[in-house]
Amino acid sequence: MSFKKAIVVTLAVFAVTFCGIAQELETEEDSAWKPSLELSIDHTSRYMSEGNVGNPDAVDTIGLTAEFEVCDGFALHLGGTAVVDETDACDNRHNVEEWDWNVGFTFALDDLPGIGGLEFNFDYIYYNYPHDKVHTHDTDTKEYEIDVNATDLFLSPGFAFVHDFENDVIKGNFNLTYELPLDKVLENLSFECPVELWAGNHQYTGCTSGTTVYSVTAQPTLKYEFNENISVATYVQMGWALDGRVRRDWKEDENNNAFNACWGLNLTFSF
Repeated sequence: MSFKKAIVVTLAVFAVTFCGIAQELETEEDSAWKPSLELSIDHTSRYMSEGNVGNPDAVDTIGLTAEFEVCDGFALHLGGTAVVDETDACDNRHNVEEWDWNVGFTFALDDLPGIGGLEFNFDYIYYNYPHDKVHTHDTDTKEYEIDVNATDLFLSPGFAFVHDFENDVIKGNFNLTYELPLDKVLENLSFECPVELWAGNHQYTGCTSGTTVYSVTAQPTLKYEFNENISVATYVQMGWALDGRVRRDWKEDENNNAFNACWGLNLTFSF
């Protein structure tokens, strides 16, 4: 059994076990903590981040998140994500080329005058790149991320702030999400398209530095929900380099060009 398949099997077993525990806890009326679980599996034709291609060939992404509702409007969460190389582009065929570990909390406010609902999210994230251990430097990073979203306003405008405190990297994005139910076409079918405008004092292209608005990304997504626990989606990730220096870096990189795009499939289990 390949390492990729072993990860899928392990996560599936853990998901089923955890879901059984969660359902037992939810039956207890006096339980203040109500754990929920989300298992997400993606296959994408390329590996993109902020519009930049890190791996030009196919990857599988497997994510598992557990959330604990402490009280109304406040929840703790923790999770892990594995990015598995489908090809040998990174000399790491069928092995994990990236591990992401995160822990954080979500705080929501309702019925604010003129705004409605606001959701605050804080995460501490550790990015681990095991294949880089054999090279002359360690590219592992640790960062925290703060997100704020107006959940009741049109297009759900939001802002994300990211600080990699080890490398003094500061970046963030302003984001909008267009959502459209497609029940007239097929019940439980929907369309959404998040758009992010990225800016920061550094872009991971190798040599670009300075504070600039460097890219815009969009991800039109078609999603079908089988029921409240299982959904499937297909999407296209697109990225444009806005800054001239970033565009030159992308063109010089064999993985990239001035406009990057890939397609993906997603399967999500929520309990």
